[in-house]
Amino acid sequence: MTNQQFSGLNKASLKKKQEALIRTEEAIAKLANNKQKITIRSVAKEARVSVSYIYKYPELTYKIQCLREQQKYDLVVKNKTVKKVDQKAELWRIEKAELMQEIAELKAIIKRGKAGENNPETLKIENLQLATENIRLTKELKYTQKSLQEARAFILEQRQLNQVDQEY
Repeated sequence: MTNQQFSGLNKASLKKKQEALIRTEEAIAKLANNKQKITIRSVAKEARVSVSYIYKYPELTYKIQCLREQQKYDLVVKNKTVKKVDQKAELWRIEKAELMQEIAELKAIIKRGKAGENNPETLKIENLQLATENIRLTKELKYTQKSLQEARAFILEQRQLNQVDQEY
């Protein structure tokens, strides 16, 4: 195949991937807004994607699992609703990070074809990929720590309420 054919395939594949990601994010938002049960299967059904598609993206799987856990606590404590603007901004951040990673990967593939794997340009691209992954993992860690703190506070609050109930 020629480079133009590869380019056309890459563009079509990227567009299809973006559309599926947008549908998936919209499905998550719709299920959350309608207070329906959020599971990987329900999101996949709503977004018209396969379950395996969602599992290919750890950030989507993680987000769905977090929302599912959050729904468990919603029975006792109401969570603040997220505005549409925030949802779209989050969708764009995820999309941007994926696109940046994909661009870096494609640049790395092109550079490897032109020269050896240890040239400075290839190393710069790999460094960019690692920095992007580091940023994503740092954000994920902060979110997990925040969720853990909230869960601990909730458990302590429930423990105190149980102690007060037992005293009466």
